[in-house]
Amino acid sequence: MNDRLRQILNLVLAVAQFAAPGFSAVTGIGGPIGRRAIDGGFLPPEQPAGWAFSIWFPIFALGLAYAVHQALPSARENPVYRRIGAATAAMFAAGTAWMLWTQIFGSSVVLLPLIFGMYAATMIASARLSGFALEGRLPRLLPVLLGLQGGWLTAAIMLNTTSVVRGSMAEPFGVPMAVYALATLLPATVLAMATILARRANGWFVFAFGWALVAIAFTNIVTQPNWPIAAATLAALGAIVLGHQNFIRTLKIKEI
Repeated sequence: MNDRLRQILNLVLAVAQFAAPGFSAVTGIGGPIGRRAIDGGFLPPEQPAGWAFSIWFPIFALGLAYAVHQALPSARENPVYRRIGAATAAMFAAGTAWMLWTQIFGSSVVLLPLIFGMYAATMIASARLSGFALEGRLPRLLPVLLGLQGGWLTAAIMLNTTSVVRGSMAEPFGVPMAVYALATLLPATVLAMATILARRANGWFVFAFGWALVAIAFTNIVTQPNWPIAAATLAALGAIVLGHQNFIRTLKIKEI
């Protein structure tokens, strides 16, 4: 991709992503993302508590800071930005489209390729960044940005899939709500562990994924008690934290 085009796309799309959550409030079209995520006013057991979504603010802020810095003339030939620029532009585009579609149309199958596209672009950028020497303050923040977004999206893609399936496909079959919750937790945990084992997860990834699990546990302990789901969520949290710590310890032993 041409350097100038890469810079423009990342800057424009990062600004759009930062502004997109306020689309419905400004235009009066559709409704807030948070309200759209709740089915009929009932909070599904796999839905994180509302405060957990505050994680998007540092993610969007870091994305915007990166986009502004990479757009500077002095950063045009930065090898790190060249390496990840196409993936981050796709990441910003998919995130913006996902938020706009959710506010306007609510939950539907269209959201799945958007959220999976955002996740794939994030992980591609993380893979391209892996092992690459980072110089300067802002480039060194890129692992934080991609780790936070990758960890949160690892949980979010399963949450979105479960929500869409329950709302538009399988609900008439009378599948219990707890089944949908477990269908979110198990594959999300397996995917997070696979990411750790593939050396694509840093501490920020584990923090963001754990943040999502803590918020789901909060929903099922405080907001609307559901002890089996709470126990399963806390077990998943423990498995991820211990798995990451053991993996880091193993790598250190091998390096000695």
